[in-house]
Amino acid sequence: MCRIIISFLSLLLFFAVSAPPAECLGEWSPRVIWQAPGLGKLSSELQIGPNGLFYALSGDKMAVVDENGNKLWETAGSGGNKSGRPVFDSRGSIFIPGNSLIQEIKLNGSNGWNFTVCQDNSKSTTQLTTGPDDLLYLHLPSALYAVDTAGHYKWMVLQWGRGDTDSTQIEEGLNIMASAGNDHAVFVILGKKKEGYSLMALSGEGKIYWRCSLGEIKGANLVTGKDGRIYATVNPKKIDRSNKGAVYAFDSEGDGSPLWSHRLECDDLTAPTLSEHGLLYFCAGERLYALNQDDGTEAWYQILTKAISRPSVDESSRRVYLGTEDNRLLAVSSLGRLDWELTLDGKVSMQPLVVPGGYLYVVTDAGILYKIKDEPPLSDGG
Repeated sequence: MCRIIISFLSLLLFFAVSAPPAECLGEWSPRVIWQAPGLGKLSSELQIGPNGLFYALSGDKMAVVDENGNKLWETAGSGGNKSGRPVFDSRGSIFIPGNSLIQEIKLNGSNGWNFTVCQDNSKSTTQLTTGPDDLLYLHLPSALYAVDTAGHYKWMVLQWGRGDTDSTQIEEGLNIMASAGNDHAVFVILGKKKEGYSLMALSGEGKIYWRCSLGEIKGANLVTGKDGRIYATVNPKKIDRSNKGAVYAFDSEGDGSPLWSHRLECDDLTAPTLSEHGLLYFCAGERLYALNQDDGTEAWYQILTKAISRPSVDESSRRVYLGTEDNRLLAVSSLGRLDWELTLDGKVSMQPLVVPGGYLYVVTDAGILYKIKDEPPLSDGG
């Protein structure tokens, strides 16, 4: 009898601790307003420009779509198929990193300046960020280049290992996994496959502030937050007792020691998404996680079958949106409840774009752009 009671209590404890797969319980519902084909599979997330138009990068081609789903123009970059995520200038330019270059494109599609450096033989996607002094920072395995928004060269760091602007030695075999920047510093996750990777913080003059070893990893993501914080999600090369997926928070002006870390046995963590109400969201292991930004403690998680995309947050409703491998768009409440799901024409691997008014823009891997309205429940008088 005692064994039966213990077994029963153990089952109760298991179900109390483990979150069950989400059931669709909400009264909100999605409505597709329009869909526009022909964008191709995106190579970076859909972005909205300062003019309210939508910019979609697929390989080396950028397509621009208006709020009614009409493609206004399309242009091919000069950087080959290694074009990275574009950076927007509020004064009227788009900067696209290509194969060892930065290309300026005006918001109307006309070409601006090109900044080209010595050919870089890396197979990794070229990365461009903003950072201190409103400069553009081109991150290449061979060097870090700082350029102003008029295309003028400022400085470069050839020797990543020392951050020495006077060195002319190029270190071979380096690879860049992620980069970001804020007003305080430029951040890059850099390393070699067999030697491990580190997160480095550099000043606006290219001097290293600090570095933090991340070990042998296969992928990583960086996002900047308020108060000079930077957050990283890191995927280990292998999972074992000492190697796990991790989320880190750092102080830009600190010493490189994490403010906090949160570890879990997954190797597919997406980039994190920060919310204004104090939570950090990411997807891993077919689960959506919510951590407290202050200390990294887990607020909740929810099992969401086939979930793969980086989450998005609507700050007004606090609803979280993400995509799945089996063609669904999911809407989750701020407490982790699945409110609705919508089946689309293809895999949703890219982060949905949320705009005010409850509207979503989602591009599937089939290249279809959807405009979707998240409809609230009818009022008693409706």
